[in-house]
Amino acid sequence: MRILFLTPYLPDPPDFGGAARMFHLIQEVAARHEVVVLSLAGPGETPPGRLPARIVPVPVPLTARQPPGGRKRLGQVRSLLSRRSFQHALYHHPAMQRALDRLTRDERFDLIQIEFSQMGGYRVPPGVPVVLDIHNVEYDVLRQAAARGSLPRRIFNQIEYRKFRREEVAAWQRATACVATSAADAAVVRAATGREVAVVPNGVDLDRFPRFPLDQADPAALVFVGAMRYRPNADAARWFVEHVFPRVRAALPTATFTIVGADPPPDVLALGTVPGVYVTGTVPDVRPWVERAGTVVVPLRAGGGTRLKILEAFAMGRPVVSPRLGAAGIDAKDGEHLLLADTPDAIAAAITRLAADATLRQALADRAYALVRERYQWRAIAAELDAVYARLCTKG
Repeated sequence: MRILFLTPYLPDPPDFGGAARMFHLIQEVAARHEVVVLSLAGPGETPPGRLPARIVPVPVPLTARQPPGGRKRLGQVRSLLSRRSFQHALYHHPAMQRALDRLTRDERFDLIQIEFSQMGGYRVPPGVPVVLDIHNVEYDVLRQAAARGSLPRRIFNQIEYRKFRREEVAAWQRATACVATSAADAAVVRAATGREVAVVPNGVDLDRFPRFPLDQADPAALVFVGAMRYRPNADAARWFVEHVFPRVRAALPTATFTIVGADPPPDVLALGTVPGVYVTGTVPDVRPWVERAGTVVVPLRAGGGTRLKILEAFAMGRPVVSPRLGAAGIDAKDGEHLLLADTPDAIAAAITRLAADATLRQALADRAYALVRERYQWRAIAAELDAVYARLCTKG
């Protein structure tokens, strides 16, 4: 089949969650089908050329790859005066619609896959099946964000949540089929559309994230990995330092906490002044930081979908401590593959327990690695997506 992917930013490099999912799914789908990728591209961005697909970039002033700045803040303020969400303004561009119209007029495609609900408002040719890969229920992420932060931020997110909920549900309903990364998200989409929703989970590349001996890591070294321009990650880092890390240091004075991720905002950069806390900013490769750590923490308080950062930690043989929300959507069991804890006291206790118990650290790492090897490799996951394609094209 000839398949067209629509993406909100270049999927290559796969240096954070959304890009990694798109990169690996496109890579695997292109091994079975002919793939063209039509993608928004920020200033100066060009495709690195590592994907076995034709990439057609559409230059725009801002994508979700760029860190927050004046242009984004101005767009958010302007969106308050519009019936449309800021998400719509960020992801929908006339240039993209023109490129899509031109491409689908000149070439035949058997199927179109749209990445992220935010891209679901583009007009596509009639008669061509559309698969919408929702990644996560974005309006629910906005709802969660509206419960915390500064008063202006809470007000903005509450308004944005209400606007984007309408737009996101409409995008699900327009698509021929939706796929979700977790059963919980699939249930939300199913309730809104009345249609079955396939679960196509996130995965991990075991070649890119090889396993490292755990006995070479520092049991007192903690790491959190994630793009810090994504507010749930920044919120998690700040909350952990303010509410959990002091409890860890009281029991484990040599503990360190390293925040590894691109484009940290000023409030995250300021965390580097706290004793034992390090903020790397953008790094060329997160793997050395994970390799040195005795425990990967994922202290997320908001978000949806499934966390690639947990699967990558499992692949590298590192034990994980996370709230239940952080590990949602992954078929991992508390005490078997990772330690789940939701309060600052419980999270700190889990971390100090791991630091003191080498046998437990190794047992969790061994079972977690077996889980990702058996259930979360991209080739098997892409086969599940291919089955969705087959059902749609058979119906057509």
